[in-house]
This record gives sequence, structure tokens and C-alpha cells, in this order.
Amino acid sequence: MWTTLLKPTRTSNLSGLPLAKTEVRKLDKRRLTINKAQYIAAGVKGSVFMLILLVLSVGCKPSQANPSDSAGSPTDPVFTGHWAGIKELATNTSAAGFMKIWRLPETEVLKSQTLDKLSAAPWRLASTNRPAITNWAGFKREYPLALMLRPLLDDLVEEEWFLEGRERTDHSPEAALAIRLEPGRSGIWETNLASVLEKATGAHRVPNQTGEGHAWRISGKSTAMPSLVRQVEFTRAGGWTVVAFGNQQNQSLSNFLRRIQIGQSPLKVATNTSWLETTFDLRRASRVLGLGLDLPADWPAISLTFNGDGPNVLTHGVFSFAKPLPFQVEPWIIPTDLVHEPIHSFTAVQGVQHWLSSWPWWEHADPASTPNQVFAWGQAGSPFLDYAAVPLADAHKAMAKVGPALIESFNPTLVSNRMGKWEKSANSDGVEWHAPVISPFVQSIAAKEGNFLLGGLSPFGLTNGAPPVGTFKELLGQANAVYYSREITGPRVEAWFYIGQIFRVILRRVQLPAEARSVAWLKAIAPQLGNSTTLVTKTGPNTLALSRESTLGLTGFEMRVLADWLESEEFPLRLHSVVAKLRPPPPVNSGARTRK
Repeated sequence: MWTTLLKPTRTSNLSGLPLAKTEVRKLDKRRLTINKAQYIAAGVKGSVFMLILLVLSVGCKPSQANPSDSAGSPTDPVFTGHWAGIKELATNTSAAGFMKIWRLPETEVLKSQTLDKLSAAPWRLASTNRPAITNWAGFKREYPLALMLRPLLDDLVEEEWFLEGRERTDHSPEAALAIRLEPGRSGIWETNLASVLEKATGAHRVPNQTGEGHAWRISGKSTAMPSLVRQVEFTRAGGWTVVAFGNQQNQSLSNFLRRIQIGQSPLKVATNTSWLETTFDLRRASRVLGLGLDLPADWPAISLTFNGDGPNVLTHGVFSFAKPLPFQVEPWIIPTDLVHEPIHSFTAVQGVQHWLSSWPWWEHADPASTPNQVFAWGQAGSPFLDYAAVPLADAHKAMAKVGPALIESFNPTLVSNRMGKWEKSANSDGVEWHAPVISPFVQSIAAKEGNFLLGGLSPFGLTNGAPPVGTFKELLGQANAVYYSREITGPRVEAWFYIGQIFRVILRRVQLPAEARSVAWLKAIAPQLGNSTTLVTKTGPNTLALSRESTLGLTGFEMRVLADWLESEEFPLRLHSVVAKLRPPPPVNSGARTRK
């Protein structure tokens, strides 16, 4: 059914040679929409936009705790954020590379679409990407309050702001936002935000005595309202416009105003040189905001900072776990015999044994032992030359159980979707699957370093290309490394996008449309994307530290996921590939049609 022509136009590797581009043509009458793609800056700020939206939106679930305003003092912050603003980055030489991409026409188009959707979300949260939404002129006639919210979102991109959210002792939320605005823009916030919130809460603003004037307060009367928006306060202080959400005696608001009064930043942050700085405990935030995220009990608290060195974005992070991590750093067992140039990505991760051994599918397969390290790499020449290997002493015995488990678990769905099936390989002890365009396989293999389970999306073949020795040395030179990834991001974005489109076909999902603005944006920036290196080290029993140097702060895979999110019919709640489903095919033996 599917036929493609793969036409490599350049070679690539991780040793500094030119990037590879691949043309993929769909020769079938029904064209496969697979275009190279990528996305950036909204990824750095997208989570922050969502945080603000959740504060403003009345779509959050009510807190299950006692909603009384007589709660005690709040606990430590659940999330904090500081964004320097595009205006600051435009004059900062450390952001030269970032701003070069930000100023592209395709960036402006995608930014406008994304902010339009966010301004629509409080009223049409479950359908922000449907025609009534993407047709902005038509939408604003139906929902004029979205038009009032829209300029506030523009300010959140352009201007500097600080954000803090806390959980009170009765588990109700409170938050405060301080944004640096000129008096004219602050006046727009004063009137537009009040109008939006009056509509949302059914209450009216009353004068307030905080800050330096122009202050009001709106208190919702309905207990059905989310506790975060039952009371909203607006004030100005020292050039800052401050908005507080939650109950009375808002500690975050008090802290902001006190610090502004003595000439400090509204929120104390670790550094003033970062473009974006954030800390958050997503599990606590989910509980207090009523997001309903089913996160593991040992989910870490996270802090991230983003800044630059001119051409690159520099990312640093710390992951703090409540309990000691269930693994020790061990020597790497790199399958050097299996990885050879030219490649455009290489990833190594260890410490997976604890997670993999508790995975229901792996338990069902019941192999004799469980690997603790995984290596993955992408070969140049085709988007589908992606492979992974795990060191396992008894790989052949494990394959005897893993192969049948793959067949048993996945064939019913594949057969019903008419997408082939896993079968025992005639050339190895493994299994293979002849899917549209790709031919995945899993098998055991012996290498110089020992035995491995090897898998890939295309048949595996060794060449006389040299291994990426420099990449291996860089990994081995990192003390306490648990995750290392190095890629040439341009071809990785391309490869992941093609892979995503193929698996949408296999899983009967709607593909990302060729005319999508995120696709056009990704195509425009792809030539400017350089290398990305990510390192995660174990710095203590309970902590991991992340560092990354990249063109835009995201890897190729992360950009592909971001594009999928931005084009979802239920943005910002769920991914496109989750919600955009095709109808199941008719049964294979449905019988002949009844003739008249």
C-alpha cells in the first residue's frame, strides 16, 4: 500500500560534517503528509502561558478541600517563575541566535495563532483548534471577551514578569503575578482583566486599598467557582502591575508588594541573568489546581533556568526526589561494534532496571533478567534508520520470551488496523514486523562488549564506517552520568516528524496537516538548527542535575511533540495524536454487499 522514495542529498554525522536532508515522496495516490518540521520558543514559554491560563480560566476543577477563606498561612511555593521578556532578549547579545529565529515571519504567524487559541480557551477549552477558533475574526464576534484577554497575553510574551503560586494549609491555592508595564498598558490590564473576570465570576469589582492606587478586588460568590478565582485583586506598585488570585490575606501578594516597596524584584530568584527561571512541584500543583494529573508518588520537584551564550540556549535544571534514587551509577557498556558513522544522534541512559522490572508488559514477558542501560542512535541516509540496544548477558534466552510476548500483545491491534503483524524472523532468533514504510525488528546479537538485545525501525546492517569515537569519549568522560544525548537537531526533527506521521497511520490517527502553521514554522527554522548536547548526572542520593546546550532549548523529539500539541483540536489540554482519531477499518471478512 505504501511506497516511498528516499533520496539522500547530503551526509551527516556527529563529527561536524554537513547535515543530511532527505526527500520523502509519497507515490501512493493517497499522499502521506510527512514534511520536515520543528518548533521552539513556545516550548520555553508554553508551560508558563498555561500556568497563567489556569490562573485566569474558570475551567479548573474546584478544590476538594474546605473552601473557607479563613485558612492558615500558606506552605512553601508550589511554583515560581521569572520571564525576562522578549523586549529584554532583543537587546541582549546572549540571545542573538534565539532572536534571529524569533524574528522570522513564520514565528510571528505561529505565535499569533497560539495566543489566539489561549485567549479562546477559557470559553472553548475543549475545542481551541476547530474552525470557529482558528477563524479568529469569526470567533471574536461570538466571544468578545477573548478579544479583551488577547492583549494581556501579548504583554506576557513581551514584558518582564514574576509569578508565584502557593498551597494554603487548607490545600486551597493562591497565586500572584507581577508584570512590568507602562501606565498605558497597565490601564488595559485594569479594565480588560476586570471585564473578563466579572463575566467569569458573576461578581463586580470593588475598590481596594492595596498598592499605589488603581486597585480593585473581585470576590466570587458561588462555591462552585474554582477557589483560585473566588477572589482576584489588582493593584499597581513601583512600575509593576500586580494581580493576585485566591483567598483573603494572599501571602504571595504581600510578599510581592513588600519587596517592590524596598526596591527589590517582586520575587526573589537565584539569578538575574536568566531569560526564564522556574521552579515547580507538578504533583502538588496538580492537586491544588485540580488538574487531575495522575503522576507517580515519587515525582520530583523541578527547577529550570534558560539563558544563552549568543548562538545557543543554555539550559540547567535540578530534579529533587523525596526518596533516594533506586540505582547506583555503573560503568557504561557501549555497543561500539554496532554504532557506526554517519549518524546524527546518539543517546545513552542507565538506571532503567527498576522502572523496566515494574512495567506490566515486561513482567508479562518474564525474561530471566532485566537490562539497566539503553543506547539509541539515528543513522544518516533515511529518517527510519533508528536503532536501540540494551546490554543483557542472556540476551538469547530473553529473546525467546520477548518475541512471543510482542506477537501476543500487539498483533491483535495491528491485524484489526490492517497494518501487518509481528512474525518470527527467518534470519535471526528475533521477530520482525513489515509495517507501512518501516520494517521494525527485535533480536539478540553478540558484540565485542557482550550480548545485546537489538531493535530498530529498518533492517540492520553493519558498514565499514568508523564508530563515533569522539562521542563515546565524551560520554565516558562525564562523571556520574545517567543520561547523555548528542544530536544534530535539524535531521532529528525531520526524522522524528516522519516517524510520527508513520505511526499515526499505523495507530489510525489523523496526521499533522501539511498546511499547519507549526509545520511551516518548523520547515523555516530547520536550516538554522545546530547541535544539541544534553547531560544528566546524579549529584546526590535524591538529586539529578541537567545541563543542555542547543540552538533553541529543545531536542528534535521535544520539538516534534510540541508541534503535535500546538495543532491539537483540544489545545492546550491534550495532544493532537491523542484526540485526532480515525474510524476503525471495517472487519476484514465483512461479507459481500447486498445487491438490489
